[in-house]
Amino acid sequence: MPTEDFDEFLHSIITTLENLGFQYAIGGSVASSRYGEPRSTFDVDVNVRLPIEEAGRFVIAFQALDYCVYLDAVVDAFIYKQPFNIIDAESGFKADIFLVDPDEPTELERSAMARRRREMYDPDTRAATYLHSPEDVIIYKLKYYLSGRIDKHLRDIAAMLTVQGEDLDSDYIEQWAARIGATDLWHALVGEYHRRIRAQATPE
Repeated sequence: MPTEDFDEFLHSIITTLENLGFQYAIGGSVASSRYGEPRSTFDVDVNVRLPIEEAGRFVIAFQALDYCVYLDAVVDAFIYKQPFNIIDAESGFKADIFLVDPDEPTELERSAMARRRREMYDPDTRAATYLHSPEDVIIYKLKYYLSGRIDKHLRDIAAMLTVQGEDLDSDYIEQWAARIGATDLWHALVGEYHRRIRAQATPE
C-alpha cells in the first residue's frame, strides 16, 4: 500500500479530531518515526480525551468519512478500559484510539497530555498536529514491550536515542521507567546506545 495513501488517512484522522475539538496526542510508530528513524506503518495510535456524552458525535464524524467505527465499541472502551479502532475498510488503514478519561486520567496520561507537542507533519501545507513528547513515546513503548515483548518497540526506542541523544529528558524517563517496572530494560537500552557512541568515536 503506497505511503501517500496512508498520509491521506492520517491527515483525515488529524483533521477530524481538530474539527471536533477534543484534546488528543499521537504516539506509536507515527511519533517515533518523527523523533527517530522513519519506518513504514499503516496504523496510528491516538490518545483522546473524550467525554462519554460526546461519544455519539465522535462516531458520527468518522462514519461520515465511510470509516468503520461503532458506538458500541466506544462504550465498551469506556467500560473495559481498552482501545477501539477506526478502520478504513478499503485500504485496511487503522487508527487505534486510547481513551483518556477527562475526569480521572491516569498519572501517566495526565503527564503525557500536558507535555504533548505541536509539530508540523506536512511541509507542503504546513499542517500541524499534536504528538506525544519523545520522552513519553519512549515510556509508552517501554510499557508496550513489557506487555507484549514485541521487538519493534525496542528498535524504535534505540532509533530515538540515536537521533535525540542528550536532548532527551533522561530524569523524566528514569522516573517513569521505575514506576512502570522498566528500569532494567531502559538501562540496557541506554547502555547499548553509549556503547555505539563510543564505538563510533574510536578510530579504527
